[in-house]
Amino acid sequence: MRRISKLTWVVWLMGSKLLLVLAGFYLWISAVADQYPEGALDTILVVILVLFVLSIPFTYFLTRYLLTLLTEQEKESQDVEAQLVDFSARLNSFIEHPEHVSIYSLDRNYHYTGFNSLHQKEMKEVFHQECEVGKNILELLPKEMSQRTKRNFDRALTGDHFQVTSLFMDKYFTQIFNPVFDQDDQVIGLTSSIFDVTERIIAEQELESYKDQLEDLVKDRTRQLERQTLFFQEIIDSLPNLIFVRDKKSRYVLVNKAMADSFGQKTGEVVGKTVLETHYDKKEALRFEEEDLEVIRHDDVIEQESFHKHKDGTGRWLFLSKRRMKVFDEDFVLGVHFDINNLKETELKLLEANQELKNTLNRLKSAQMRLIESEKMASLGQLTAGLAHEINNPINYVAGNVRPIRRDIRELKDYLDSLRSFVNSIDGPKSDLPKDSSFEMLFEELESLLDGVDEGTTRVKNLMSDLNAFSLPETSKKQLCNINESINTTVNLIKHHLKDRISLTLKLSELPDIICNPSQLSQVFLNMLNNAIQAIEETGKITVSTKLTKKNIVIKIKDTGSGISKANMSKIFNPFFTTKDVGEGTGLGLAISYRIIEEHKGSIEVESEEGVGTEFKIVLPVNRSVMN
Repeated sequence: MRRISKLTWVVWLMGSKLLLVLAGFYLWISAVADQYPEGALDTILVVILVLFVLSIPFTYFLTRYLLTLLTEQEKESQDVEAQLVDFSARLNSFIEHPEHVSIYSLDRNYHYTGFNSLHQKEMKEVFHQECEVGKNILELLPKEMSQRTKRNFDRALTGDHFQVTSLFMDKYFTQIFNPVFDQDDQVIGLTSSIFDVTERIIAEQELESYKDQLEDLVKDRTRQLERQTLFFQEIIDSLPNLIFVRDKKSRYVLVNKAMADSFGQKTGEVVGKTVLETHYDKKEALRFEEEDLEVIRHDDVIEQESFHKHKDGTGRWLFLSKRRMKVFDEDFVLGVHFDINNLKETELKLLEANQELKNTLNRLKSAQMRLIESEKMASLGQLTAGLAHEINNPINYVAGNVRPIRRDIRELKDYLDSLRSFVNSIDGPKSDLPKDSSFEMLFEELESLLDGVDEGTTRVKNLMSDLNAFSLPETSKKQLCNINESINTTVNLIKHHLKDRISLTLKLSELPDIICNPSQLSQVFLNMLNNAIQAIEETGKITVSTKLTKKNIVIKIKDTGSGISKANMSKIFNPFFTTKDVGEGTGLGLAISYRIIEEHKGSIEVESEEGVGTEFKIVLPVNRSVMN
């Protein structure tokens, strides 16, 4: 209200001054009236009066507007004053509330502009000084502290916010300096807060000491772990086995030197890489990844032998054992490769030696069988030689009497014919004489019996001849002979038996002459070709081939006949063994062939399958010295 009254007086004063000015102006005009035309002064005066009158309402309304505006400003001012009072109260409360914080504020000349009760108390108790607004704080402090504090004040007055921690009277204090800015961002003073941080500093020091001890302990423990790690690494590096640990992504977590050497790298270069990065064989690497997942998922144990290939093409045999390993709830794959290259080589050598032993055993068995067969053949030869000698005499006696008997029968028949002619020439009854047909039947029957006796004696003679050939081979008639020529000669002898149902193919290689008995070898070829022809019931094929090796001549006679059963394979070279019908074979053909080839220091082998055919392989030595 005081401001409104003052404004009213100002307005009316301005109006009065305006009237005085107008009156003075009028007097001045009157003084100089003689300079204007008559009536001009009155006109000017009228105009001025009119303007004055017109300005009265304008002045009134302007005054009312200004009064209204000033009223609003007065109200706002009162609100601001109330807010300032409230803010001041709050600020004082904030300053006084933290009993352990000393707070004060200064202007740019280091004079107090405010402080809390704690600061006032501390200044009195510590420095024996009374704090008052307007006093210079530097004058209240000791000289050394004053200089140090001034430097901090000057720094804050440059606009820097900072804090300083220092030791004072066996206690630690942290002092915060903050510049105070006006509405133009100019520094007009500063505020400072002082905290007693002794307990915190002591705790920090103790913590720092404990931290140092802990760091020393950690360093010591780290050194121990490093030594243990190096010790463990040295242990696995000294092992010849290839050791690795991989994670779920098939990355190497740990490898020993032998494993790294297998990749041509160092252990540090392998760790962290995946299987695909270390193995040049990608298919093998993918298989290892799948195996790792199976081991981790199902806790499987994989043990297998494998040939580990190197990039240079070399390799070695390894035995791999992989299993799951759990560390801190994380799954890994532990793998150990055992070098079994020497064992594998030894195994292969043992297998080769075992196979050689088997081959030697088979050769020994074959030699034993040939020896047994040879002894058996020799015994049978002696037996058959004696038997043939004993049978030959009565057979020759029987065979020798067949011809005289035929002659006597013919003479008897001639006598009967002449007697019949004589009787027919005599007159008289002839009913008691035998009929001609009866005599004819009798003589035919006698001829048939004699034919049977003749055939039987011939067969017995042939049998005895074969027995003699079996028991007493002609070893004295050896000469240089070409096997191909002997085969061609034999083939010419049996061609008429082939007819159109059997095709015979010759595959004869160039062969050197050897010392042998051509007639005996021809007999062997003839026996085998006859057997082949008889084994083919309808149509088929016979193939005869010869081949020269380093020391032997190999003759093969193969047919597509009925074959030989497994039960008869061990009997085919036995004398008198035959699968033919009675009267079709003596069972001596293969036995004689076996004996002849044996006399030539050779061998006979046979392979056969029922319904497919049979192949005989005859091996004769080329070395002439063994034939002498």
